[in-house]
Amino acid sequence: MPIYVYQCSRCDVRTEVFERRLNSGRTVQCEACASPDVERVFMPFAIYRSEATKLEQLDPKYYRKVDEAMRNTPEADPMRHLNRMTPFDRAADPGDPIRF
Repeated sequence: MPIYVYQCSRCDVRTEVFERRLNSGRTVQCEACASPDVERVFMPFAIYRSEATKLEQLDPKYYRKVDEAMRNTPEADPMRHLNRMTPFDRAADPGDPIRF
C-alpha cells in the first residue's frame, strides 16, 4: 500500500495520495487548486542500517586512507599520550581515596 507524491504543474504544491492497489486508476487532483494537471514525483526513502552493517559496507580503500592518515599524524598515536602520563608510583600524593 504505497503512498505516492504528486506535484501540481500550476501551483507546485505537492500532494500525497495513499493507494490501496498499485494500479488503481484513480485520478489525482491538487489539494491546493484542484487542478488535475499533476505529475508523480520520486521521493527518497530511508533504510535503517546498524553501525555494524555500515562498517561492513565501507570500501576497503577507506580503511587504507584512514591508516595512512594515522601514520602521517603523530598526534593520533595513542602511545604518545601514554608516554606523557606519570606512573602511579612516581605521582605526588593523590589525596584521600574516593568512596562510592
